[in-house]
Amino acid sequence: MLSYSIPSYIQNIYEKKIPGFPGICYQCDFCTNGYSDSNTKHLLDESLHESLTHAVAKRKSEFVAGRYLARKALITLGSSKATVGVGANREPIWPDYFLGSLSHTSDFAICAVANKKDVDRIGIDAENILNQKVAKDIVKNILIESEYKLVGTYNNPDPVMLTLIFSAKESLFKALYPEVKHYFDFDTAKMKEINFTTRQFTLELVQMLGPNLPIGTRFYGTFEFSAERVFTVITC
Repeated sequence: MLSYSIPSYIQNIYEKKIPGFPGICYQCDFCTNGYSDSNTKHLLDESLHESLTHAVAKRKSEFVAGRYLARKALITLGSSKATVGVGANREPIWPDYFLGSLSHTSDFAICAVANKKDVDRIGIDAENILNQKVAKDIVKNILIESEYKLVGTYNNPDPVMLTLIFSAKESLFKALYPEVKHYFDFDTAKMKEINFTTRQFTLELVQMLGPNLPIGTRFYGTFEFSAERVFTVITC
């Protein structure tokens, strides 16, 4: 396992192994309090993107941490270009021949990148486990009716299960956005199955997203839990 350290900002960089994923994935911890715009040139070999000029330190720190991991992954995979652009809707624009996905929490970032010849879609997501109050407040925005049985009750949802479904749907969005090129909501797909033995889940589209993504299309992903965080990935 690889480990690096950049004092006071990015720390504990590791290569994460994703079973069945033909690319490379890096993760790190970062500390917003240690962030400075002067870090950007050193870490990314370019100035901070103009869209973040007036952003708060939290947004800048998470952006730079994710892009640093992306740059590291692209270089490891032999890309001649290691810069990840920013699209009109703030989506990452990957260099030719490569496809990737980024995610972060308040102090953790992760990035997975692969060659397009090896993978058609990749979506990853990391989420801090919701507390009970937040879970109750947002449950109706995340789930459709058939999914409530997975989290208990509408008025008292299981925060861990809701976080898992939330994260899985975020991974699905990231995996499909480069293909559909528009935003879609959480009610576009439903969780069909969660297997805690194999740590696998199945999502199914309940709305059509395009000719090649009709209602009923299924996507299979994996998940991991830590004491504070849920991580999900969909790749195909």
